[in-house]
Amino acid sequence: MLAASIGAMLLLSPPAAAQESSNAVDARVAEIMAEANSVLTAVPPRPRCDGGSEGEIVVCAATDSRRYRVPSTIESNPGSRAALRTGIPAPPQLDRGSCKGQPGCIVGGYTPPAVYAIDLKAIPEAPAGSDADRIGKGELADR
Repeated sequence: MLAASIGAMLLLSPPAAAQESSNAVDARVAEIMAEANSVLTAVPPRPRCDGGSEGEIVVCAATDSRRYRVPSTIESNPGSRAALRTGIPAPPQLDRGSCKGQPGCIVGGYTPPAVYAIDLKAIPEAPAGSDADRIGKGELADR
């Protein structure tokens, strides 16, 4: 009896393992098909507007009205009068501010290139027969 039950367990265990692996494959296939379905199916049409009563004009708009909204002056121009009149006092401007484009504005903050003064009379003459002397006389090409 014991041998029969062990034999039955051995015979039934490989198909159970195969079913578990096939369940994982089936789940992956279902996931791939769902992704493909979302790409390949058509976009559902917008719902139709309900008609009004006789002689009434019905205007339908998309539900995302933020796309079609004109931004306020406060959002589009923070320096406008409407944006600045909030009742909150402005903080004091402690620096000079930008002087870009203002006449008479002198901007510093950089160092000019260095100027090297070389006194050529202080350089000694080349010794006779040296490479410098021969190059100076044109007898030797300067590399």
